[in-house]
Amino acid sequence: MFKKITVAVALTGLMAGMAYAGTAPKTGINGSMHDMNTRTGVDKDSLGRTCVFCHTPHNAVSVNTAPLWNRSDIPTTPAAYQWQMPLNKAFTIGDPTVGPTRLCLSCHDGSIAVDSHLSNKAQAGKKKLADGDAAYIKDLGKTHPVGFSYNDAAAAAGRGTSELMPTSTGFITAATADLAAFNTNARSGIATSATKTIASVLYGTTGVMTCASCHEVHNTTNAAPDTDGAYNYFLHAKEENSAICLSCHVK
Repeated sequence: MFKKITVAVALTGLMAGMAYAGTAPKTGINGSMHDMNTRTGVDKDSLGRTCVFCHTPHNAVSVNTAPLWNRSDIPTTPAAYQWQMPLNKAFTIGDPTVGPTRLCLSCHDGSIAVDSHLSNKAQAGKKKLADGDAAYIKDLGKTHPVGFSYNDAAAAAGRGTSELMPTSTGFITAATADLAAFNTNARSGIATSATKTIASVLYGTTGVMTCASCHEVHNTTNAAPDTDGAYNYFLHAKEENSAICLSCHVK
């Protein structure tokens, strides 16, 4: 009897550990925050498939920015961010939803994902809404700007020691203790990624900023926080001491 109880407890602990590992960074898509089978308020797949919520091997939607896409397009094109910078440094955003952003907003517009990232309705709840529903949000004006050329922004706002780092710069991988006294202008003594550079996360030949410029949605190469599992926003660098922001911005 004791052996059976011990085995049961061990299996329970293993299962709990597996569930936790799924939500932690760099543990893969199964069990992660992007595995809809683990989310409440969303219809689960009858076969427990994870990829099917975004991808399908047959009859996929033709989207240049995603392979085998299994979702419809976003119903509206939201208003773009309005640049808060001097007029002599202004530049335009073409399509704010270009590239991977359009894919992200097919969920993160209040229709499915509770954490909507458009701004004239903060949370639409967990109810799945029909295309064209008034609860769809149509404004990107107060979120991080997307749909612009990073090089255009750097040329307008200042590059290197002024506002934005060169695209060859790697995302910060330094420990929080190192970042605490980090001089962003000098940019010395701080560990950065050799492969995950700003250039590597920009979209298209003109290097456009999209949602995927900060987020790695499959939970495989994203950064782990100092306290592993405390949060997981699928980011290329940590939140601690603003490592994700300071990877691009000189402040």
